[in-house]
Amino acid sequence: MHKHNLDNLKPFKSKWQNTPTKLIRVPETFENEILAYAYQLDLGINPNESLVTVKLKEIVNKIDNQESGYKIKYANNLIKDIKQLINEVNYE
Repeated sequence: MHKHNLDNLKPFKSKWQNTPTKLIRVPETFENEILAYAYQLDLGINPNESLVTVKLKEIVNKIDNQESGYKIKYANNLIKDIKQLINEVNYE
């Protein structure tokens, strides 16, 4: 193939944030689950965290930042317990 024929090709933009990528073989049965897991990892999401854990982290963050409606007065022990639970779930 002549070099001038390649000049008209558009550069390929990977849909992955983390590159380079590698071709691997996986059982077809698990293809969708493995790709979904890999996409989450690529986006910086921990696929092992449940939605409940993610939402609890968001709430704790709002409390830590003392956002409107999330200022604590008598719930110090509750907040401490929630933070401890989140840390325990992350290490399982």
